[in-house]
Amino acid sequence: MRPEHPLADVERSLAVPPRRRLDLLEEVDADTEALQAELERRGYGPAQARRAALRQTVPGTETLAQLEAQHAPPLSRWARRTGWIDRAERLGIVVATGLAGAVAFTTILRSGPLGSAAVLAWLQVIVVALLAANWTRAAKHLWIAGDLRPDLRRQLWERQIGLVVLAVALGALGAAWEGYSAYEALAAEDFAVPAIGDAVRRIVSCAALGFGAAIFGLFGWLAITPRLISDETIERRISAFFTGSRLTPTSSTRR
Repeated sequence: MRPEHPLADVERSLAVPPRRRLDLLEEVDADTEALQAELERRGYGPAQARRAALRQTVPGTETLAQLEAQHAPPLSRWARRTGWIDRAERLGIVVATGLAGAVAFTTILRSGPLGSAAVLAWLQVIVVALLAANWTRAAKHLWIAGDLRPDLRRQLWERQIGLVVLAVALGALGAAWEGYSAYEALAAEDFAVPAIGDAVRRIVSCAALGFGAAIFGLFGWLAITPRLISDETIERRISAFFTGSRLTPTSSTRR
């Protein structure tokens, strides 16, 4: 098994945007090579010079904390200073849930408080809240923390897609339920002609609530896609850096 690169632990520990991480890695790599070459000119052996250079150039825990504070996004510094970093996710959930709740309440008024749409409408409110929480978490990592790692990025995307599918399914189920109820009433000849319009409105409301939630989830994610693509490009360059760096792996050198 190939030993780990000396800077891999630094890259994992440094919670800053990928562009900043790559800049730091390239800077430390260049400094280490220059110092190693200087030590070899002074008579050190290659392995001894490499270890000595890494001990001096690889950032320690305190240095990493200073680098994170220095290179954090401006929004992150402001959020931490004002205390909004812990409130951002909750605010996004509350706003989205409030809007969804208003739509759900309208649907319930149109279908009756004990109608099938009532249960499904409130389930849609929960789905929208989860979509908002998922999106807000991704946005917080991107623009406030500035660091959304590939594993978490993949997990959030899969969760978003699952919730979007669930929203569509609930909307379709609600519309089908209302349509079946209207059909039963019509078959029993207990269906007044003016009520046909109400039944259609209930069906459309259920479907619109489901598809609206799905569109909210998809377009919300689409809004952050350019940043995700940019970060993924830098992540690939970081992987290429570890593959092509001339620093040979060695034991841990962090102070």
